[in-house]
Amino acid sequence: MTVHRWAPASVEDGVEPVLLIHGFASNTLFNWVKTGWLDPLADAGREILSVDLPGHGASSEINPTGLRIPHLVADLAEVIDQAGGTAAVHGYSLGSRIAWELAYEHDDAVASLVMGGSPVTDEVYRVDAEQARAWAAGGEEPSDERTRRFITVAAALPDQNLPHVVELRLSLAQDRLDPTAKVPTVPTLVVAGERDSIAEGAHALADLVAGTGSPSEFVPLPGRTHVNALTSATYKSAVLEFLAGHRSG
Repeated sequence: MTVHRWAPASVEDGVEPVLLIHGFASNTLFNWVKTGWLDPLADAGREILSVDLPGHGASSEINPTGLRIPHLVADLAEVIDQAGGTAAVHGYSLGSRIAWELAYEHDDAVASLVMGGSPVTDEVYRVDAEQARAWAAGGEEPSDERTRRFITVAAALPDQNLPHVVELRLSLAQDRLDPTAKVPTVPTLVVAGERDSIAEGAHALADLVAGTGSPSEFVPLPGRTHVNALTSATYKSAVLEFLAGHRSG
């Protein structure tokens, strides 16, 4: 995966960087830059690390066939290690799915966790893999309705490497999504649009973390969907307040 890095004008000693993990069929540019996340984080004195997942953005030529969640978790843990050993992690959608497991497996490296637009079941990942791959390779549009919706999302951004974008989703779908099986024990903020069907029930993630005795909070975004949640000023304010209250330094 490709790592992008921004340093603020000044960084307070002991304040860990923020690691941003984008969603499916997105990338650093569209998930975080164009939605206005860099300036608020930099103004708060945070160094920013953002990855382009395999098959996406600057990593579009990386073939993700065979990749699984543990592979990405290991790579992200290495990114944090090279950045000083600790980071606040913020994932959106598929990125939050990966961040949840990263925080569980490497709680010593994750100072805090933000889960945005988080799916809580496998339902969102259930598509016809054969039809999806055939379409991505230039074949016919899928007859399966769920798969047709899935490819519409995959093709939404310009300059996508569609076979690679589709393949990452299909490969990672082999790992069952069960948030109750691996619950992080780090301070966690869960954010979701009230009209986000993909993140329906995301408040349960905050409840799971609270059950471990760790601080957790759920912030709903009135009127927001999965697509436009990231531009919400309420979302940004909640994250900045949360990060200020849960620093490792």
